[in-house]
Amino acid sequence: MKIEIFENKESNRELLPQIMDRIFAVCKNDPNFKLKDEMEIIENRTISLKQKIGKQSTLLTQSNLLTKDLLQRIEVIENQNERKQTELLEALGSEI
Repeated sequence: MKIEIFENKESNRELLPQIMDRIFAVCKNDPNFKLKDEMEIIENRTISLKQKIGKQSTLLTQSNLLTKDLLQRIEVIENQNERKQTELLEALGSEI
């Protein structure tokens, strides 16, 4: 009989961030912690960077949508131009 043990790797990955969050929460609330001010500065920077990343992500998705829209418009206009060219050539050919 073969016994297999499956480890839940996702739970291990989730535990470390949870532990770190708890440690930082305790350090933030401890008035005797020497690096409390620096932690607040770093936390504010990370919040600011996350906001900037979010804004850039939305701008990127908007630019992708606009690019697709413009490419579709260009394709429609090129098709219209080809139709007009054939119409004009037929009109010129029939009059000559």
